[in-house]
Amino acid sequence: MTLKKTLFFIAVFFAYTNVFASIVITNGLTHSYKLKEGILQKGIITIQNTSDIAQNVKLYQQDYSYNATGTSFYEDYGKNKRSNLKWIKLSTNLLKIEGRSKTDVSYEITIPENTPAGSFWSVVMVEPVDDVVPNDVKNGIQLKTLIRYSIQMVTTNEKPAKALMTFDAINLKKIEGKHVLELTISNNGEIFHIVEATIEIFDSKDGSNKGKFKSDIQSLLPNNSKLFTIDLSSVPVGNYNASILASSAEDHVFGINIELNIPNE
Repeated sequence: MTLKKTLFFIAVFFAYTNVFASIVITNGLTHSYKLKEGILQKGIITIQNTSDIAQNVKLYQQDYSYNATGTSFYEDYGKNKRSNLKWIKLSTNLLKIEGRSKTDVSYEITIPENTPAGSFWSVVMVEPVDDVVPNDVKNGIQLKTLIRYSIQMVTTNEKPAKALMTFDAINLKKIEGKHVLELTISNNGEIFHIVEATIEIFDSKDGSNKGKFKSDIQSLLPNNSKLFTIDLSSVPVGNYNASILASSAEDHVFGINIELNIPNE
């Protein structure tokens, strides 16, 4: 009897997991616009149900921030001074998507008149929800996995704005046997950036170029920070001079020169 009960609850767990994991966003998790004040911008969020079972989905808005430790903060409106949450109108906040189909949820954004320069943002959360049914499970614990999506909605005013990125920490670490450069980069300006970090390395004795190495590309909101990593496992042991750059897709470049020691470990 105990074995049968155990198998039953495992089956329930996987059933919920498969249903909730079937909802996907197919047109990107960042929607970014450069707009003039008072001009209406329309867009859509495309939600697909990859399962055979119809799924209810709710949408709601929150303010959003993060830091270089990887922690994200989802908060009610009011804490982010650069929130655009009130500028965004969703066509619906609850819908039902039939199995093996997709649905577009439309939205409208308008930057109000006399808005300060720079980028403003919030997120639209997309979350599957259950039908309301009686719970007739009397014994044991019913488990389920909830998967929700956070879609960044970024609006940048066309007014001239300040761009500034800083290097808060630079550390060389040994991770899984590889030398990895970790860069904590903060966006201290007013503009949303798509950022790539690079390091160009030169021999400290003869100045010969030992190569340029790149991080993955990441987005970076104003007043937030992220960790960028660069694999330096192919750089031989030795002492070097190096130039580190943080470059954005808008051709903003910020740099710092360092001395780099690759130890013999």
